[in-house]
Amino acid sequence: MLFLTSMKNKKQSAALGIGVFLALLNQVPATAQGTGPAIEQWRCFLPYSQVTSVATDGRTFFCGTTAGFFTYNRDDGNLSPYSKANGMSDIGLSGVAYDKTTGTAVLAYANSNIDLFKDNAFTNLPELKLSQGIGDKTIHNVMAYNGQAYLASNMGILVLNLQKKEVKETIRFSGNNTDAPVYATTLINDSIYAATSVGLFRSLVTNPFIQFQGQWDLVDTGTYRYMAAVNGIVYVARRDSLYRVASGGAYFQEQTAYPVTHLDPGKEGLWISAVSDTAQGLGYAILVRPDGSRADSLVTPSARQVVELANGDVWFADDAPYSYADKRGLRKKISATQSEPFFPDGPVVNSSFDVSAYNGELWVAHGGKDDNWNTLGNRSNFSHYKDGRWNNYPWVDANPWVQDFIRILKDQGSGKVYAASFSGGLMEMAPDGSWKVFNDGVLDKSRGSTPGNDLYQLSGLAVDDQGNLWMTNHAAQQYELAVKTRDGKWPQLRSIAGNSFHSAADILIDDYGQKWFIAPRNEGAVVYDDKGTLDNASDDTYFVLRKGKGAGGLPESVTMSIVKDKDGAIWIGTNNGIGIVSCPDQVIARQCEAELKVVQEDQFADHLFSNQSIKAMAVDGANRKWIGTSNGVWLISADAEQTIYRFTEDNSPLPSNMIERINIDPVTGDVYFSTEKGLASFRSTATEGNASNDEKLFIYPNPVPSGYSGMIAVRGVVDNADVRFTDISGQMVYRTKALGGQAVWNGKDYTGKKVQSGVYLVFVVNRDGTEKATGKFIIHE
Repeated sequence: MLFLTSMKNKKQSAALGIGVFLALLNQVPATAQGTGPAIEQWRCFLPYSQVTSVATDGRTFFCGTTAGFFTYNRDDGNLSPYSKANGMSDIGLSGVAYDKTTGTAVLAYANSNIDLFKDNAFTNLPELKLSQGIGDKTIHNVMAYNGQAYLASNMGILVLNLQKKEVKETIRFSGNNTDAPVYATTLINDSIYAATSVGLFRSLVTNPFIQFQGQWDLVDTGTYRYMAAVNGIVYVARRDSLYRVASGGAYFQEQTAYPVTHLDPGKEGLWISAVSDTAQGLGYAILVRPDGSRADSLVTPSARQVVELANGDVWFADDAPYSYADKRGLRKKISATQSEPFFPDGPVVNSSFDVSAYNGELWVAHGGKDDNWNTLGNRSNFSHYKDGRWNNYPWVDANPWVQDFIRILKDQGSGKVYAASFSGGLMEMAPDGSWKVFNDGVLDKSRGSTPGNDLYQLSGLAVDDQGNLWMTNHAAQQYELAVKTRDGKWPQLRSIAGNSFHSAADILIDDYGQKWFIAPRNEGAVVYDDKGTLDNASDDTYFVLRKGKGAGGLPESVTMSIVKDKDGAIWIGTNNGIGIVSCPDQVIARQCEAELKVVQEDQFADHLFSNQSIKAMAVDGANRKWIGTSNGVWLISADAEQTIYRFTEDNSPLPSNMIERINIDPVTGDVYFSTEKGLASFRSTATEGNASNDEKLFIYPNPVPSGYSGMIAVRGVVDNADVRFTDISGQMVYRTKALGGQAVWNGKDYTGKKVQSGVYLVFVVNRDGTEKATGKFIIHE
């Protein structure tokens, strides 16, 4: 972290004045409610509705989802969501099991990571994930019993001692001199069964030589993917066929209508979950008695697992996609066709392509496009988050192409929300919630249009000082730049002749009113000046910046992101670093172009982010730059000389290193990272600065709880103000410069020691030394 501190005036109690102190004692304490996470804390905004696995102790359900994990207590109704921000070590669970002997839920990740969950706390066992040179370690299934967990994986069976929280042993199988994957295990009486790619095996659990394949009995040579034991009978399944295991092998019992997804024990027999592989939401679960008759059934789009309680209640997991939002989650069976959902609130899908954030309110565009700028057909569209609640907009227009929303923007001036569909044009939502869609007749069709299927590939949104909405229209037939004026007109602009494919994405407006956008497909970046005469395109000018000195100065012509900093400079991200245009008003006149900043790293000097694909950039209130790549995130200082933060999926709650977009809430300082695997935020130390100090400073936490080790923040100060913290007698304990509109303090004095409990005062001081804002807060012992 960067702290701009001063050792001067450590003892300025007299200068601050006892009169100021007395006045403070009569003031109302600074606002402290609704602060959200603490400084440098993370949040993950994940969907918990796609439940892939479930286990229970009879009262609490432990649910694995496509993005995270949650628990549901059926006695008190409490739902507790978890993510990497509050304990989980990874994402992508492949199975969950519960061991009643130790009271532990075992969370197995597909990438071979393991978490143990007990008493609302996680313990990570990363040894298998971190082990090198043992090939594919994918975990397919997890089972727990009598203090041990059995994880079926591509490298064999990993046995965990849950009491000691350690790996007890690894049981390997092989065929043709290669490791044989194990797909499932089950226990019956004193025997363990393993379904592998080279056959079905059985061994006594107490076998002292259980680690050796030769000490197992080969029951059947077939390959089975699912397994369960119920009423003394072992069942296995593959594809759409169920088998019953006997002493002589596995014998076919019946064929299911759809491919099997799980086998689970029930009170009267075996629960078989099955889902159609046509992705049409056709799924079910049936309870089969030992004689093959049906005891019960349920219909659900994507049945993944069934849990039947001792009282006969049937619960099941469904991971159907967003098009079945009302039928997925952890569900309690009411009848064969009816069920009740239980899962924490969240966005409708994992994917996030853009966020518009202001004072804790979010608008999220879910996507999508691929890296080659092709549409994905994503109709999850966009969502709204406010006051802890999510609302999804899965339907916008009867035109099926109004989907794949990749950019979203709420104009704080008008209250309107704009969403850019990468296939269907512009959605405009009024403050009253009504919306319109604009495409045919006002936007240029995409080159990908076909007769009867017109595409309008909007890819960027920006509102200028006059309230006009500017848009980029990717791969347009002629006009890649569009504008909708504040009064609803659509002036026609000039086509960019130097942009051969008319590719366009993102857009910003510089300090001179010029419009900048990137031109993907190796076309560089464009600066466009409409001269303030939207009704007259004949005087418009532009320039296309590309790679190389004299051509624009970019490090590469493959552009991926663009942002304007607080000094007015334009930063252009490419697939090989960043080009910085410090004099944007002179580019069209060819008197300025991008520069490649050289930075010193250890003993080596190189261009800024050389060899990195700069997928996303954002500038915070202190003019620091957040840089998103395919290798995670950096925060660099305003002058790009220092790295302040470096985040990856391995050292932070980031869902993925592949960063799609970075957006910043100017009020709270929350930085949002969009990825295809989920949306995460980090409460940074900087906010947008004010022109003047707020009447009441926002100090949080206040009071500071006992044992608190995080940052104390003062928000609502003038841009880059001098902020001083004193004790109750006016003795200065810390002095700093605000990062934009927020100052932070770690609660330690200049010697690095934690200050004592008590009342502390805050003074915001102008450059001339006069005090302009004050506040107070309490630190508890």
